Amino acid sequence: MRPMTLSIQFCGGCNPRIDRGRIALELQQALEGMGHRVIFNSIDADLVIFLSGCMSGCAFKFNPKDPPYVAVAATTVDNVEVGEAGIVPEVIRKVRDCYERMETEVRKEDHECSGCTQTG
Repeated sequence: MRPMTLSIQFCGGCNPRIDRGRIALELQQALEGMGHRVIFNSIDADLVIFLSGCMSGCAFKFNPKDPPYVAVAATTVDNVEVGEAGIVPEVIRKVRDCYERMETEVRKEDHECSGCTQTG
């Protein structure tokens, strides 16, 4: 299994209701501990975590691409209320789910191609 590159994309921080810095640090430590690479404020990643401090969800609003993502807005994760203490565990669960789906797709592609033979 290959590690993913994950990006944490911040909002502007004009009206935070959560401690975005602490949450980002906890996510970075957990995700790097799982073997993934964490970058910040880039959408050039396998998965983007949009980390908005309030319900406006500004971190996600100007997403010019469509990579897989998890959207945190105040105390919600993908529009489900989890409370501030539940944000990191829920994001980690969603990252694991995404990783498993991606790995399943890669194994499926590898299996489909395993019947290929090259001649010549």
